[in-house]
Amino acid sequence: MKRVVCVAWLMVVSGMVATAQDDAIRVVEEVGRQTLDSVEVTEKAQNSPQKTLSPKRLSLPLRMMSGVENFFMGCDTAYVTPQKYHVTAQMELSYWHDYYFLRSSRTGNTMVIQSDPSVILGGYVYYSIFGYGAVWNLNDLGIRAGKTNGTSLRQSFVIHTAKFFAEYYTFNSGKGAEIRSVSGIETKGKDRTFHGLDSRCKGFSVMYLFNNRHFSWPAAFGANAVQRKSCGSWSMGFQYNHQRITFNKEELPDYIKEDIDSTLLFTKVNYNDYSVSVGYNYNCVLGRNVLFAISFIPSIGYRRSNITEAEDLGSSILNNISTDFNLRMSIFWNNTRMFSGLILEAHTYDYRKDKFGLTNTYGTLKYLLGVNFWRKPQRKT
Repeated sequence: MKRVVCVAWLMVVSGMVATAQDDAIRVVEEVGRQTLDSVEVTEKAQNSPQKTLSPKRLSLPLRMMSGVENFFMGCDTAYVTPQKYHVTAQMELSYWHDYYFLRSSRTGNTMVIQSDPSVILGGYVYYSIFGYGAVWNLNDLGIRAGKTNGTSLRQSFVIHTAKFFAEYYTFNSGKGAEIRSVSGIETKGKDRTFHGLDSRCKGFSVMYLFNNRHFSWPAAFGANAVQRKSCGSWSMGFQYNHQRITFNKEELPDYIKEDIDSTLLFTKVNYNDYSVSVGYNYNCVLGRNVLFAISFIPSIGYRRSNITEAEDLGSSILNNISTDFNLRMSIFWNNTRMFSGLILEAHTYDYRKDKFGLTNTYGTLKYLLGVNFWRKPQRKT
């Protein structure tokens, strides 16, 4: 009996072991099959061609423009945040004023003439580093041709870069004026209106900034960059200025025309200036996105002048040394998207000969409001 039970028990254990072995074999075969499938899928994925995304290639003109801009606008971004947009639009509202100081070397007498203040409205449009501006004199609205103060249109073509600044400009001024003082003649309480002065000016200037990695001229006066740390820079430039000033003594009030020193009078001054300037410019960061800037640039150069005198209607040509001064100051708020600010400019041009001298000074106070468009693609670092 015991022998039968042992045999039966052995048969049961043997069956269980066989079943376990069969299950283990099936598990191993399944794992192997899945492994082979995954390897096959991986090999197919590796061998199959895949579509790769490549960055969109810019057109040749845009690539060239980007390369030129990167060369001229390169800067230390710890000091300057460069322009982040392709296009800038500015509105300008400005106030222009001219002074003319005439003096006689023979008698020492003087006459001071002040042009009528001009309120100017217009604007600038920039693409990259290039800009064009046009402004009109609001005082001329409703006044017929020939009676305005001659400042109906002022134009400017500019290039603003980190390394240099260039500008071509043209404007007229002076027809509407007032005589402030005349030596030996009492003018207080009398008619001092004068419409006989006309000035036409055009010129070109270019200036190089030595510390252009840290100092930003566009941040100070062009509003297409933001200065982050206070910094200054020496500059060197070249200027060409052509000015023609005509004076019609018949437009003087009668009481002045009768008694004025004749050596103060002239018919026309026509001169060309070629000068080299060396100056210093400083940007002072007052707060986040707020900048105060000042630039003082004296110049010395060669002037070829042609004057027609009122005494004998003769003319003389003088070749002499010229000295001029250019002062700029500004305060700007700029968050790289929008900006607003004030710019004060003063220019002085001086003419001298053996018995006659003329100094022409004009000043401008500008309010600018602008916005930037078309954001540039930002490089990943």
